[in-house]
Amino acid sequence: MKKIINSNYFYAFISLCCALWLFFFVSTPGVGSTRDSNQSNTSTVTKKATINAPLQLQADVDKYYITGYPEKVKITIEGPAALVTATKNTQNFNLYLNLRDLSIGQHRVQIKESGLNSELTYSIKPKYVTVNIQKRETKKFTVDVDYNKESLATGYETGTVDVSPQEVTVTGAASEIEKINRVVVKPILPKGIKSTFDQEVLVQALDKNGKTVNVTLDPQTVHVKIPITIQSKQVSINLKQKGNSSGNGYTLESDVKNVRVFGTKDQIDDIDSSIDVPVDLSNVTESTKKTVNLGDALGSKVSFTDPTSISVTISKTNSNTLANTTGNQTSSTSSSDSDSDDSSSSDSSSTNSTNDNNDSE
Repeated sequence: MKKIINSNYFYAFISLCCALWLFFFVSTPGVGSTRDSNQSNTSTVTKKATINAPLQLQADVDKYYITGYPEKVKITIEGPAALVTATKNTQNFNLYLNLRDLSIGQHRVQIKESGLNSELTYSIKPKYVTVNIQKRETKKFTVDVDYNKESLATGYETGTVDVSPQEVTVTGAASEIEKINRVVVKPILPKGIKSTFDQEVLVQALDKNGKTVNVTLDPQTVHVKIPITIQSKQVSINLKQKGNSSGNGYTLESDVKNVRVFGTKDQIDDIDSSIDVPVDLSNVTESTKKTVNLGDALGSKVSFTDPTSISVTISKTNSNTLANTTGNQTSSTSSSDSDSDDSSSSDSSSTNSTNDNNDSE
């Protein structure tokens, strides 16, 4: 055994075995080659992604007004995962319509791309679009204001409407500009509004039939301010009897002497410094108190009052008092008549005396 171990053949055999083991170790994938294998697999994995990309125009947009194309289109790209991810994040490519050599009118045009890596495949949706090319025109229009006055609370009125800016610039195809009948804002006032309306409102270009015209407005909104107010006046009240069917006499009194009335300018202008308030005595048979609703009593003369109602004391007139008053007045009249007769007698005596003296002479 010692001879075999110490012989040169033994060492040669061991060397051969080691060489064969090293050869198979290097040739077979193992732990040392895992990283390289992963990198290789990653570079060969494919990926697909869909991007919403803006659509650009290659045309003389200062001379022509172009419609019919979408602002964005979908492009689906496919290729190496890393490249697809980078392209989706950066979007370093363009989708465009080449309209430079096209005349006025409608055209069906293919959407094209530039800037995509050659290793990527792609598809665009839609592939074609129909565009309308027209001569471009720009014009200024004054903004009208159209709102529903019935939304105002009763008695309230609007003042001078303020629009800022008062003019807008309208750009579009010359044929569309010719269709414009007016440019208007339509503020929506809340029902029963009592205070000033102050908001930004969308501007619309309308034709003679009230339909929207396909143009571009600059600015697209304007500031609208509509003053909403109500007129008022402080007046005294005159209590007036109404519907007294009993034939009795009554006096009317109230602690409230003055009220403030509210209404439109025309309503307030028609009212003097005082206003008659009728008090219904149809069912009154004795002294009492009654609450009178001023709104019902005044009717359409005003919109409302402050206070809205008053308390009226209704006092039945005493008949004895009336009789005594009448008797005193009669007695006074008789006394006056007697004094008048005495005065006449005196005047007569004086006259007779004068006549006697004249005879004596």
